[in-house]
Amino acid sequence: ERKQMKVFRKILKVMGITIGIFAGLICILAIYNQIALKAETDDIIPNGQMIDLGDYRVHVYSEGENEKAPTLVFLSGSATVAPVYDFKALYSRISDEYQIAVVEKAGYGYSDIVEVDRDVASMVMEVRSALNGAGIEAPYVLLPHSMSGLEAIYWVQNYPDEISGIIGIDMAVPDAYDKEYNLIISKTMMTLGRASVKLGLLRIPGIYPLNEAPLTEKEAKQQRLLMYRNAVNPVYIAEGQKVYENAQTVKTGGAISCPVLMFCSDGTEIGDFWIPTQEKFAEENQAKIICFDCGHYIHYYKSEEMVDHIESFLAEIIG
Repeated sequence: ERKQMKVFRKILKVMGITIGIFAGLICILAIYNQIALKAETDDIIPNGQMIDLGDYRVHVYSEGENEKAPTLVFLSGSATVAPVYDFKALYSRISDEYQIAVVEKAGYGYSDIVEVDRDVASMVMEVRSALNGAGIEAPYVLLPHSMSGLEAIYWVQNYPDEISGIIGIDMAVPDAYDKEYNLIISKTMMTLGRASVKLGLLRIPGIYPLNEAPLTEKEAKQQRLLMYRNAVNPVYIAEGQKVYENAQTVKTGGAISCPVLMFCSDGTEIGDFWIPTQEKFAEENQAKIICFDCGHYIHYYKSEEMVDHIESFLAEIIG
């Protein structure tokens, strides 16, 4: 029995030392992270226009000529740390024919991180104001990814004259945020994610993978710096907390009348409910839907195939 007690004490001692070392390393990493964030501020350099909206600034990046209206406006999914780089794999294949614009909402990319209303009406107004400030006028074709599908639908419902069409990139539809969407689990994940950011855990290679395939070395570095600064920030959390309410607003906002093309993933990264909600929305809105056997960030895997369909769709609606 004494022997067992000695072994047990040794185990406890080793565990205590291990936990102490681990806690010490985490503290060192957290301190380093705060120092690094301040030092990196001057290294974060926008590649587009910073549009002053009064209390904060929103980043708008554009390229290509607007010879073939409308402008293609990319809207990012929830918590995408740097949309201007995230979408490059796709827009770089289109901007030789069309003007493209990536609007990074508050908390995204190079835009300011501020406390701001995240109801769907406010977010759409923010993007519209930013485009206007950048001198990029309607009409637009919206390319929403994931959660920003709600914004695209709301935009068409309320400002139909500005929108020539929607090209959904695995875009969310209102039914996606009904019973299947667990707000408690989402909030818990956001809280844990925010804690990991504060502790600097995202600086550990491989913890937060980024798609760097289409980027230059300079762009890849900028994307990493924006990830350290932006990941799981309070704006993302506020947006997530509003998503059910926003979905209901859109759901009761009436039908949409513009042409719609939808690219759909295999749904495995989201849930079994995803594809049925996509197909239902497509049927109700006479949308063409194209499904790919790939993950949620379709533009990472299928940008080349997407371009062919996008160009055909644009040719039809522009005439």
